[in-house]
Amino acid sequence: MHIPSEKVYNRMRSEVVSIWYVPANDGEETALLIKAPTPTLKALIIGCPIQLLFGKMNNYLCIGIRIKDMPNTPALISGPQIDLEEHKALMQSIKQRKFPIFLFNEMDICVASSSVEITEEISAQLSLFIGNENQLYVGKFNDEVSHAVDCFVHSIDKMQQYQNAHAIPTLEVCVKIDTWKTNSIYFINNDSYNEINIASNLEGANFENTIWGSLESVFPKTLYKSPTVKNGEKVRKFIDVFAFHQYGSFLIEAKDLSVIQAGFNRNETKRLAGIQKQSEKAIKQLVGAVNAFKRGALLFDSKGNEICVDRTIPLTALC
Repeated sequence: MHIPSEKVYNRMRSEVVSIWYVPANDGEETALLIKAPTPTLKALIIGCPIQLLFGKMNNYLCIGIRIKDMPNTPALISGPQIDLEEHKALMQSIKQRKFPIFLFNEMDICVASSSVEITEEISAQLSLFIGNENQLYVGKFNDEVSHAVDCFVHSIDKMQQYQNAHAIPTLEVCVKIDTWKTNSIYFINNDSYNEINIASNLEGANFENTIWGSLESVFPKTLYKSPTVKNGEKVRKFIDVFAFHQYGSFLIEAKDLSVIQAGFNRNETKRLAGIQKQSEKAIKQLVGAVNAFKRGALLFDSKGNEICVDRTIPLTALC
């Protein structure tokens, strides 16, 4: 488990995906932090190959990773490194050749960790490529930095075209990753709790618990996971997650992309077909839930207590 510094955490919250080389344990060692979508992280922990990417234009350093979570269409995460502390952390990582790696999901939660190892030869290549960290650009993100990133992305992925972008020197590094250790995360509210673990085979339930955890602080007393609905004499599942407040009610059907069980070797066409199938199923389930809600069917929480909700307020269905 790694707790980012306040500076890195604020940047992490503002980024959809990104990577950071940072000092850890009061500067005694360094760490590589990766924030990425959960399906990409799941591919990593079941053995998906990863490459570290570096690009340099004058004194602007760009960093990135290539995660081969789909054949022929890998995930690319890239950005500039413009902080002196991170320059020094990167160079220290290169010199020590083995350093921790931590994965963060969309909620900025550390879900897994391992260690990265590079060879002595690669360490020497990287040191020569990057040069003196004190001569690298440090400062704000500006037009020159933005242009350097455009050139870097164009250089590592020729399919990406940007105005005035051109090829720059890059270095792509294959690394060895040790066995991943995943973290069990618990979300707790007034009378219940839910656990997530990114390595769980119950990927759908894991995703439901993640949604519940992300909403717990917003709906501390009106958030329900897997409530039921009474239809005549029968009681069945109503929806994956249900929440409401004075301004509206929310029906959420959770459909996660299977990676732990299905693997990461499905091509883009097969993966998109799976997403479409799950989306169509979710929409049908949402239509049924909305109809039951509107006709006034009785709703119950997981303990069998009736859920009393104002059905005249706006209703939003999500999947």
